[in-house]
Amino acid sequence: PPRQSPDVVTAEEAHARFREAVRPAPLGTEVVALGEALGRVLAEDVISPIDVPFFDRSNVDGFAVQAADTFGAEEHDPRRLALCGEVLHTNVAPRHTVTSGEATPIATGGVIPRGADAVVMVESTLPEGEDAIRVVRAVVPGANVSFAGTDIAAGETVLHRHTLLTSRETGVLAAIGLGQVTVFRRPRVAILSTGDEIIAPGESMALGRIYDSNATIVADAVRELGAEPVPLGIVPDDEAILAERLEAALAHDMVLLSGGTSKGAGDLNYKVAERLGQPGAADNPGILVHGVALKPGKPLCLALVRGKPLAILPGFPTSAVFTFHEFIAPVLRIMAGRSAAAPNVVSARLPVRVNSEKGRTEFLLVHLVSGAEGQAAYPMGKGSGSVTAFSTADGYIAIDRNTELLEAGSDVKVTLIGAQVLPADLIVIGSQCVGLDYLVSRMSGTAAPA
Repeated sequence: PPRQSPDVVTAEEAHARFREAVRPAPLGTEVVALGEALGRVLAEDVISPIDVPFFDRSNVDGFAVQAADTFGAEEHDPRRLALCGEVLHTNVAPRHTVTSGEATPIATGGVIPRGADAVVMVESTLPEGEDAIRVVRAVVPGANVSFAGTDIAAGETVLHRHTLLTSRETGVLAAIGLGQVTVFRRPRVAILSTGDEIIAPGESMALGRIYDSNATIVADAVRELGAEPVPLGIVPDDEAILAERLEAALAHDMVLLSGGTSKGAGDLNYKVAERLGQPGAADNPGILVHGVALKPGKPLCLALVRGKPLAILPGFPTSAVFTFHEFIAPVLRIMAGRSAAAPNVVSARLPVRVNSEKGRTEFLLVHLVSGAEGQAAYPMGKGSGSVTAFSTADGYIAIDRNTELLEAGSDVKVTLIGAQVLPADLIVIGSQCVGLDYLVSRMSGTAAPA
């Protein structure tokens, strides 16, 4: 393997040091209104206080009857039933008990009256004057009736702790009448960008400047994980100012910085983080890892300062994305009440041969394409400084540090980037061309044929 500096550790060692020091756990609970619960994580089991449906309910418009009165009914041999004089619309409590030989008109969603055990659809009846009907199709007990508690029973556990609430789960909460729900508190993640050359999007570009893309990338990745990003802006390369801003950032649950993690004269982030720690202190050991055998992402710095996880991500955008998803995201998911494992990992086939540098875990961006043999992962060739690389990628694969070659046809695991990723139906390859760009744009807006 290539020679590494003494303080560079393997990816596995970096994971272990960070997790052992941080010991991530959910950060407490809070009660939110049902309308604010989407995307939150349940902090306790939800037990239904009521039966759903709450009462025996008609599934159709028709007549509530005793099923036995309809047995043998056919069009040529109908059964005559007298109307009881009551009409059961929705939200009407029945007053009359249905007896043998009687029928009560009832609307869909109406309360089944006492004595009745089935509902005959109106299409299966014929009127006989104003006070009777003829049933031309028999029904069995329970026909067209939803009995109380058949969907959800009172006392039943309908959702479990650590469940991520989507529209499906919030619908269940609404169905059992809960107006508020107990969820895990969202971790608040302070995000700082550093460097004299960094400017915020929207400012005028100048020679030697770089727009701050990392802050946006990381903030939205944090939000996708169920945490709350707190952007704290850009800090110049001034050690005193950086120390002051970092002190303020430590009021949050986690701190993320980008850049300034190499060991050049102008790289200050790791120096300031190092001074804030106390080596040997359980909750404030300072820097845990500074340099990981990754490609790209070697300058990654991981720390625990005053009980708060702190990470200094590499300045190159793609390196920052890889290291965030591999090292920070699992910890942040646990703090948010979720599982540490990446939820969006898919199996794919590598259609081409890929060489790797032995001794370092290598991350490789890929496109996913669906085909007859399943999904294929096509490698992308752009470097760690490319913003467009991960913006067009579907995900990435991690190649083990002891692997020098992945043969074409190898099975790989692809970690998806972002919450909404759909494999491409078509990949277009070509040099920069206005005409090609126009055609791709037109194809992207074309609806699939019915």
